[in-house]
Amino acid sequence: MKASRQTAEPQDLARRYALRRGLGTWEVTFEGRRDSFRDEQGAEYVVWLLLHPPPEPIHAVALVFEVRRPPEAEGVVQQRNLGMDDAEAVQTLLREARKLETLLQDKRQSEPVKAEARRKRQEILEFLRKTPWRSQDGAEKCVRAVDKAIKRLHSRLAWDVDAEGKRHPVLEDFARHLWDHLLVPSGRACLHGGARARIPFAGCFTYEPPRGVVWRRRD
Repeated sequence: MKASRQTAEPQDLARRYALRRGLGTWEVTFEGRRDSFRDEQGAEYVVWLLLHPPPEPIHAVALVFEVRRPPEAEGVVQQRNLGMDDAEAVQTLLREARKLETLLQDKRQSEPVKAEARRKRQEILEFLRKTPWRSQDGAEKCVRAVDKAIKRLHSRLAWDVDAEGKRHPVLEDFARHLWDHLLVPSGRACLHGGARARIPFAGCFTYEPPRGVVWRRRD
């Protein structure tokens, strides 16, 4: 990993947190200081989450759709062969499946209510099975791939050194920020309700920026 210049920018919040894509690299401005890191798959997911903090955790499948979406496809994922019109449809179905699973675990609910929830949940799973993601197996592979890519990027940012064996202070701080506000919150999302193993398609990611931190993309 090759570090670029680390210069201070004006303390204007709009310029303190930014990302710019270069030739095989990403330039990051963190707290007004700049550095750069190598482009890789995990960077695509992290950059999207930083620039579009989701109001609620986004599933790995939907995140991949968003990252791969062509720029001209405003709000629509051009993946018709997957049987989904857009990432929002995936997210909605996954969220509904989790709600129904929670209802089925509720001992206060009557058997007729649970029977209806079981029927609806089965319909959702059946619909998702018809996509090339092949239901839980395909979705879990996607979750593992996204999780591995993001954690690999985080490790590079936190531990990589320059030619002289010195750490990159800006990238170290950036990595710490990702740990506290992306990886940890995403881990809580995966453990939704403390029943990850029982919830189909568990594996969501999110970014919860601290107050005053707003990322922008620089051209």
